Amino acid sequence: MGTNGVLITDQVARRMVDCGVKGVGISIDSTDPAKHNAFRGGPDAWEYSVRAIDVCRDNGLEVLVQSTIMEMNYDELAELVEFAHRRGAWSFNLYFLVQTGRGQKMNDLAPQRTHEALRRMIDLQEVYKPMLVRSKCAPQYKQIAYAAGRGGLESGGCMAGVEYARITPGGDVTPCPYMSVVAGNVLETSFTDVWTSSPVLTDLRDTSKLKGRCGACEFNELCGGCRCRAFASFGDYLQEDPACTYQPTGKPLEFVDPAWSEEAEARLNRIPIAFIREKVRKGVIAYARRNAVQYISDDVMDAALPGNARPPAFGRRPDPADAEAVGSPGCAEGGPQDGHRVSSDGSA
Repeated sequence: MGTNGVLITDQVARRMVDCGVKGVGISIDSTDPAKHNAFRGGPDAWEYSVRAIDVCRDNGLEVLVQSTIMEMNYDELAELVEFAHRRGAWSFNLYFLVQTGRGQKMNDLAPQRTHEALRRMIDLQEVYKPMLVRSKCAPQYKQIAYAAGRGGLESGGCMAGVEYARITPGGDVTPCPYMSVVAGNVLETSFTDVWTSSPVLTDLRDTSKLKGRCGACEFNELCGGCRCRAFASFGDYLQEDPACTYQPTGKPLEFVDPAWSEEAEARLNRIPIAFIREKVRKGVIAYARRNAVQYISDDVMDAALPGNARPPAFGRRPDPADAEAVGSPGCAEGGPQDGHRVSSDGSA
């Protein structure tokens, strides 16, 4: 659940857990409360959002800290990642502005500034793993990580119309919340038919139809560029991503697919969600290719997936009376119950 966290209390968080919510993404756009509050338009927004991080953690929810990078907070990137790590975040996601809707008149970063931020993200991932440090709406992260020989290639990639879509209150299906192009309407046609048959969505899944540098790029299947930024800039969702600085070589990435060990393949197949499993598979293979690895073992997967060693989700902080009754030492104040995932019904 994406939220600014302002209305989250213990009671709300417990209700979220009971309804099956597994985690929340909470927006923190500056480590300076005054800057965050000015951007968010609320005098105490920072205080409420930070409180929500702690409340959600205490109630067993995984917490992602999310920031949108602009010139306003460009120099705070390392501080924001450190803040997320200090608060026990499961992941830090950096969003890049797409100039649509009310964001049309806001300042977007120049392409070179975007590239520099993404390069710093790759270095910060090495510092703060196993917390994931990832970019959103900047799929060229993959090309930069690939060039650096780093992991993280399972992340990113534009999901618009490929792995998700938006349904508006009026029933319109658009490829992404940042794109106004209508692929169909669920009040007129079933979502299944729109998802499988809409020309808009089938076009977005066919990388051979990409234009400009994205069409010529050897990374278009791994990256593909941000389709919403292309649409916002050119009025054509198949055009090149103007935020990317990479100049294609025209030469395809030619590698032999590595073999998988039985253990690594079994580990991959344990990922329950199909599209995430496929992203991980492609990312691990790309990492192996880049590093001339011909056999994917557990160790290779560990290197390719920086978030692999993250602990289980934080359990609810035990009530002191309950801990006393069962003779349990509980856990350190504010800390997780090591090695245990506690569900809403109290079972491990």
